[in-house]
Amino acid sequence: MAELGSLGATVRAAVGKSGGDANAWIGAYAAKDGWFRLDQAQRRLEAWVANLDDEPEERPLGVVRGVYDDACRAMADGFTKALLAAKWTVSPSLHQTRIYSEIVSEQPKPVAYFFVDAMRYEMGVELSERLPKSVEVSVRAAICALPSITPIGMAALQPGASSSFSVVEQGGTLGAKIDDAFLSDLTARKKFAASRVPNLVDIALDELLSLQPSKLAKKIEGAQVVVVRSQEIDHAGERGFTFQARQVMDTVIDNLARAIRKLAAAGVEHCVLTADHGHLFFPSDRDESMRIDAPGGDQIELHRRCWIGRGGATPAGCVRVTAAALGYESDLDFVFPIGSGVFKAGGDLAFHHGGPSLQEMVIPVVTVRMKARETQRASAGPVTATGLPDAVTNRIFSVTIRLDGKNLSLFSNELVVRPLLISAGKQVGGVGMAVDGDFDRATGCVKLRAGKPVTVAFLLSDESSPSLRVVIQDPTTDAELYRSPTDIPVRLGV
Repeated sequence: MAELGSLGATVRAAVGKSGGDANAWIGAYAAKDGWFRLDQAQRRLEAWVANLDDEPEERPLGVVRGVYDDACRAMADGFTKALLAAKWTVSPSLHQTRIYSEIVSEQPKPVAYFFVDAMRYEMGVELSERLPKSVEVSVRAAICALPSITPIGMAALQPGASSSFSVVEQGGTLGAKIDDAFLSDLTARKKFAASRVPNLVDIALDELLSLQPSKLAKKIEGAQVVVVRSQEIDHAGERGFTFQARQVMDTVIDNLARAIRKLAAAGVEHCVLTADHGHLFFPSDRDESMRIDAPGGDQIELHRRCWIGRGGATPAGCVRVTAAALGYESDLDFVFPIGSGVFKAGGDLAFHHGGPSLQEMVIPVVTVRMKARETQRASAGPVTATGLPDAVTNRIFSVTIRLDGKNLSLFSNELVVRPLLISAGKQVGGVGMAVDGDFDRATGCVKLRAGKPVTVAFLLSDESSPSLRVVIQDPTTDAELYRSPTDIPVRLGV
């Protein structure tokens, strides 16, 4: 809470001094110590709160949430006005439609191309920090196509989008057009990609993580491009169950890292991960004062942060943009809230996207090279764990881990480890804090010293897991230094 409040005040002050250059706003957001850190701190806090049995004291939590809300509103308002002044052009920045042609197609083959629905920039940065230190990884910012909704963003990531891309309506259906192909849904996009990319394999993240290594290797054998689709973030947010969504979002980053490592073991050394759009996610539904009536007119689609159609009236606090102004060959109009407000689109409005805020439009492009190798697993390592529960009955529980001083011939008197909770090959939780040991929240790593026990508090993020195991990894090599001997059943509420 203190970190979020401090960052919120710092970012709010910086936003107030920013000028009208849209590219400067993007640069300030995505810089090494940029404004994105505010969103990262907010996500971590809300994930922690969602895992607590008792919520923290209401007043201080409300204060820091208010600071974040105010900073987001100022950022959205200022960035939208900067885009308007720039006539919606940010040409020096990498545009989403160029990701395939300029980055993916240039990678050595085979290459994995991850489409992560609703992954915002800060999550891409955190993913890069959770990969082994030996991995070659870079993160750069790109600007997604407007409106920042899934059918448009996912189409913009397709081959050919750099030379021909428009947002159009056909027969009352909204979609994107590349050359003569109209892409309105997943089926159309998969068919289009298969026609443009020879030897393409398309797989969901969940299936990839569930497959045995031999079956995964067989499935992707001969593939030049392996498309990996993750919809967990967007699905969790759109369902309206805010607490559950927070828990799911915190596990997706680690499971993407696991998928990269699993692909490397199957021979795919190069990966590019990006998103169709980002998102704004507040702790509760938007206040009635922030809900905006739709423009009316010939409405094609209405989303939380954008209206698409023709005619109608532009509500106060909104901006209207023609398709032609965005470079599209159509007669559509788009209406966006200028600040962080939402249209009255039904459902829980805590999670939303579609508009021109930095959190929605700035997406990560994470480029990874991880050398193919056999998965390393140590049957007996220098790390031990005690105090394992007979059953997990709380989302937060503690375990004591120790670096054994007896078997340190290959290790120094200090060792950095990554403790995890694993279920059916997927990460379902990690460390939230450590007592008597140095803890790096960004990477989830703990520093152990020989003979000195460290108590770690695990946070179970996925409540649907029937059982789990405690696994302790070497973050540099991913070698397992410890794995609990048996499955630990999960019995929340018992």
